[in-house]
Amino acid sequence: MSSLETRVLLPQDLKPINSMAEYKAQGGLEGLKKARSMSNEELIEFVTSSGLRGRGGAGFPTGIKWDTVYMEEADNKYVVCNFAEGEPGTYKDRYLISKNPYLMFEGMLIASHAVNAKQAIVGTKKKFKDVIARIVPVLEEFEKEGVVEPGFMKIVLGPDEYLFGEEKALLEVIDGRDPMPRLFPPYMVGVGYTPTQNNPTVVNNAESMSQLPLILRNGVEWFRSNGSEDTPGTMIMSLTGDVKKPGMYEISLGMPVRDLIYELGGGPRGDKPIKAVFSGVANRVMTPDQFDLPLEFGTLRKNGVGLGSGGFMVYDESRWIVDLAWMFSHFLAQSSCGQCIPCNMGTRVITEHLLKIRDGIADQEDLDAIIAECGRCTNQTRCFLPVQESVLVPSCIEKFTDEFQLNFDPSGFDREIIIPKIQGFDDTVGQFTFETSPKEFLQPK
Repeated sequence: MSSLETRVLLPQDLKPINSMAEYKAQGGLEGLKKARSMSNEELIEFVTSSGLRGRGGAGFPTGIKWDTVYMEEADNKYVVCNFAEGEPGTYKDRYLISKNPYLMFEGMLIASHAVNAKQAIVGTKKKFKDVIARIVPVLEEFEKEGVVEPGFMKIVLGPDEYLFGEEKALLEVIDGRDPMPRLFPPYMVGVGYTPTQNNPTVVNNAESMSQLPLILRNGVEWFRSNGSEDTPGTMIMSLTGDVKKPGMYEISLGMPVRDLIYELGGGPRGDKPIKAVFSGVANRVMTPDQFDLPLEFGTLRKNGVGLGSGGFMVYDESRWIVDLAWMFSHFLAQSSCGQCIPCNMGTRVITEHLLKIRDGIADQEDLDAIIAECGRCTNQTRCFLPVQESVLVPSCIEKFTDEFQLNFDPSGFDREIIIPKIQGFDDTVGQFTFETSPKEFLQPK
């Protein structure tokens, strides 16, 4: 393990915890016991004071989210763990649960106590066979140990769509419908809502849930001893792309981006320098002049980029930025649920114009149309997807203007690209496997 890693969520030796007895021997369930000895207000204040921010991408303060649901007057409240993890470049939740699934369930019970939840639900993808095989027996252990009443926690399996991970769409799936984002957020319209019962719901990411038992067990000062003032604690990073050592790294937040890429990742894989980094598909492209920024939500956001869900996709000078912009735009266009015309049409229009640039048949009108469409595709939409399109694509054009010129020659670039939807990671060889082959992805649909 590198000295730059700080394993808190992950076992120090990366050996999986495989039984409740083993988990309890390492302090498991102590956090839950402490939480249950506290009042709702005391527990929410404790988590708020820790500074825990959601690890799903937005970085919203967890305690504030809980307090909003707790203060709602409603007979039925719910806690939902978002374990959809469908964003390109991200694998942290599946990796964490492969090592220690017990933390997530304990964290869900802590959150449930905080808001007086009627039920706690894990939403994950039916295609995550390894995840399902891992968490189902663990849930049974929690019930057999008497930690939770049978039926209080359940697992809901959903589709592979990217929008299944959008919290409003996730609740739609839990309620038996397709992943089509609702108009209202979970704290307003939750699980199993009716015309007379809104059932406010807390939705937290799997890594966020897993942080909770450790915070309760070890205390606020312990949690804040890692990370930064802006974003306390650790976070698991998925580092893919053109680096020597792609991998899964748990780090203390506040570390410079440069250390993640050059120290942990080993720097560029070949003789070409690093050119661009994408932290998921929801943020602007990051360039080398920004590599000294700290890995924390606030500072990155203030500087026009983002931490996202910790999925960093690195590309060197062998890549044509037009290929990358088209690839991510194509992914977002295919992921649009179609409910909102500005998103459904806008993302597709942008992708088509990028395809023409990529194929060398564009004119100035195509470039103008991309900028114009990015400015209006976000109007009156139900979720953040079109905003992602309107942020990511223009940032590529702004930072790599020369490569979007109509007379630009891309013949010297490596054109073999793949949307990095991670399928797995092998610790022994330090390599990822991906879901989509280049040829399959590059065929326009």
